[in-house]
Amino acid sequence: MTKNINSASRILSIIDSVKAESDATPAHDVWGKVFEIENEDKSRKTFAISRCLADLHDEVESVRSEMKKLGYSENLYNTTLNKCNTLFAVQTLMSKWQSMKQQITPEVPVALGFCSEILPNEEDLIDKDSLDDLKRMAADLRGTLSSSKLPDYTRNIIDKHITKIEEALTKYRAVGAKAFEEVLQSAYGEVIANEEAFKKAKGSPELGKLSAMWQKTKSALDGVVDANKRLGAMGGMAEKGQKVLEFLSNLNV
Repeated sequence: MTKNINSASRILSIIDSVKAESDATPAHDVWGKVFEIENEDKSRKTFAISRCLADLHDEVESVRSEMKKLGYSENLYNTTLNKCNTLFAVQTLMSKWQSMKQQITPEVPVALGFCSEILPNEEDLIDKDSLDDLKRMAADLRGTLSSSKLPDYTRNIIDKHITKIEEALTKYRAVGAKAFEEVLQSAYGEVIANEEAFKKAKGSPELGKLSAMWQKTKSALDGVVDANKRLGAMGGMAEKGQKVLEFLSNLNV
């Protein structure tokens, strides 16, 4: 396990997990497996994978930028990062993995390991049990929503919240806790903008499960924030998460 958790370590973890995939496997299927994207609609699946690969590209460029700021020679990492960007290119999704894995040359994991040691630790890992719990809670709420008697408008809002959690779970491997920061920020605005709709759902099983799901999300993020005493953006997102929970808890009676 790497010493630090950061953009470089996440990229390295993903590359380690895909380098042994069969040559004949479509790249599309390899990435679907990595991000646990299961969707019978191929277009939707491709879109979800594309977003994750775009996130990985951003992570690659973050590593490049941070290493440059620290004054390290670009020849130590540029070739590896360029190969990573080629590997993560959306336009290669329909290629066979054989052509893509050629980018994973021996120096790639070495250079990424070097970068992960040099760059500071960003966060603690959210434990797998918490991620699995969130996945189950989202699926359970979606099942409840399918037979809900709530107004269509309210059901659509709750469905958006479920989708946001599912998207964060998918993105987590690529971008880490930032995925949940974005979700909490979005949820905060959604709750404030739709206060009346939530009030009409007061005391419903759907609202109770939604509140529990956000509580689990905030608890997972709090573990990351507290462990590293990060008081910046993540601290702000955790505060917004608390406001979301307070609002929903007041209605869940």
